[in-house]
Order: sequence, then structure tokens, then C-alpha cells
Amino acid sequence: MKERNPYCLLAFAIVLIWALWNYNVSLKLLAGIYDVLLPFVIGGCMAFIVNVLMKKLEQYWRRIFKQSVVSRFERPVCLLLSLAIIIGFLAFFVLTIVPELHASMKMLVKMLPPALAKLNIYLQQKAQELSFSADELAVVQAQAKEVYQTMLNYLQNNKRLLLEQTFLATASVLEVLASCVIGFVVAIYCLLEKHRLARNFKCVIFAFCSKERAAYILHVLQTAEQIFRGFVGGQLVVALLLGVMYFVGMTLCGFPYATVISLLVAVLSLIPILGTLISALIGCFLILVAAPEKIWYFIILYIVLQRIEADLLYPKIVGKAVGLSELWVLAAVTIGASLGGVAGMIVCVPLFSVLYALLAEKVKRLLAEKNLPNL
Repeated sequence: MKERNPYCLLAFAIVLIWALWNYNVSLKLLAGIYDVLLPFVIGGCMAFIVNVLMKKLEQYWRRIFKQSVVSRFERPVCLLLSLAIIIGFLAFFVLTIVPELHASMKMLVKMLPPALAKLNIYLQQKAQELSFSADELAVVQAQAKEVYQTMLNYLQNNKRLLLEQTFLATASVLEVLASCVIGFVVAIYCLLEKHRLARNFKCVIFAFCSKERAAYILHVLQTAEQIFRGFVGGQLVVALLLGVMYFVGMTLCGFPYATVISLLVAVLSLIPILGTLISALIGCFLILVAAPEKIWYFIILYIVLQRIEADLLYPKIVGKAVGLSELWVLAAVTIGASLGGVAGMIVCVPLFSVLYALLAEKVKRLLAEKNLPNL
């Protein structure tokens, strides 16, 4: 076994101590590195997601054309088809959701004045029923006017601050969009050259590591790739089933906007917990505008279907795809949410699965060395 170079260890220790001692400089340096690498990280994530569909299309392409002349066009054609399918679905989603939301907002604006008038009459009637005196009503009205005036004064006094915050938010959005555009270009290049990039990476690993360590690193990466691919596929299956259940349930119950809400639920369910909450709020808003008398029935339907998704579909399908039991999936989602929010929930399930698979292999090998394989 090759001995470690003590000078390298000493240099690493010095750099680590300096970084911990000057943590402010280290954090700024890491933030700069993050900004530089962000487009490549986004591109890698895009390439990985598109590659899940692209691999399926490549398999169908090989079955149909086999060794014919057009087989050389397999990769670019499958890439174009994958992008066309994904972009087409996103365009269909946007063109379906946005007009309905716009129409609902216009309807809400028309309904708001008479609704406020009815609310005012209702409150006055309740005040009379509860025998509020004129002085008490005057106090309530004065407090309401005071709250309104406070909010108005805050907006007037902080116009410059709000404008600066709006400018900074716009600049951040544009920066993220620019990173996404660069990431998209990186993803296209990675998908077109994926076999050559994988071969070059393999050569680098074997060049700088021993054969045993290089083989183990490649094994870990292959395991991670299979599990993450299964996780993405499982998430898509759960989203599809959840969207179908919402569409069938809302259609049978006669809810308005069945297609829009079910499509919204299917897409946003890819974001654990937070996505379902956002879809529920938008769905309640749409139904409240179109058919307010059915809002409670929709909430009941939402609770029932979400329990089915959380307790049955997600642990069974996603857990089976990544090789985790229901308990470990729930634990991974909980820990991921506490550590990294939405991103932590998405990443933690396949990451737990990778660690679980590697630990199971290690335990199995150690038991075999002790002649206890069937323990």
C-alpha cells in the first residue's frame, strides 16, 4: 500500500487551520466559487434529468433501427426528442395554467366590491345582534383606520427601500436566468458527449488512484447514478398517479377547473411538502372564486388524496425505486427538510439510499469474512 506523503498532510492541515481561523474570508471565497460553479451545477442537474428520458428513447431507437445507417444519428435525434417532449409539456402546462389564473383574478376583482359590501352588512348585523354600543363600534373603526394609516405611512416612508429591494430581487432573478441559460448549454454538451466525458473521467480516476480504490469510486458513482435515476423516475410516476387521482376525483364531484388543478398538483408534487401546499392554496383560490360553496368538499378531497400519496404512493413507489423502506423514506424527508429545506428533501432520499446500499454491502462483506453470511 502506498504511504501517505507527510508534507501533503501537513500542507492540508495548515490550509484547514487558516480557513477555520479566517472563516469570513473562507465563506466569501466559497461564495465566489459557488457563483462560478452554479451554471455547471445547474447544467449537470438538467443533463441528469433529461438523460433519464433520453436513455429510454435510445433503447427504443436501437430496437427499431439496430445496425442500420441511421443508427449513427441516435444521440442527437434522441436528445432533440427528449428536449421537445420536456419543453412541450412545460409549454402545455404554462399555456393551460396562466390563462385560467388570469381569468380567475379578473373574476375576483369583479366580485370583490359586492363581496366587501356584503361583508360590511354582515358585520353590522352581527354587531347589532351582539348589542355592541356605538362607542365600541367607533373604537373598532378607529383602530382599523389606524392600522390602515400605519401601513400607508410605512409604504410612503420606505418607498426608496422597497424600490431597492425590488431592484435587487430583479437582478437576482436575471442572474439565475443567466445561469440557467449557461447551464442549458452545458447540459446539451454533456448529453452529446456523455460517453466520451465518462471515458475521460474514468481514465483520470485510474491515473491518480490505485486500481482497487478507482474501482470502488466507480462502483459508488454507478450506484448513485442508478439510485438517483430511479428516484427521478419514481417521482414522475407518483406525480402522474396523483394528477390522475385528482382529475378523476374532481370530475366525479363536479369541481370546476379539474384539468388545471390536477395538472398543477402533478407538477408541483415533484417538490416534497411545499409543492402540495402551494397547489392546495391555488386550487382553493380557483374553487373559491368559481364555486365557493364547494370549497370544504375540495379541502376534504385534498386531505384524503394527500394522505394516500404520503402514506402509500410515495413510500411504496419512490422507496422501492431507491431501495428504501417506508420508514427510511419518511426519515430522509424529515431530516432533509430540517437541514436544507426543499432542496434537502429532494436530495436526501436518494442520498440516504446510496449510503444505505453502500453500508449494506460493507456489512455483508464483513459478515462473509467472519463466516456469518446467513446471520
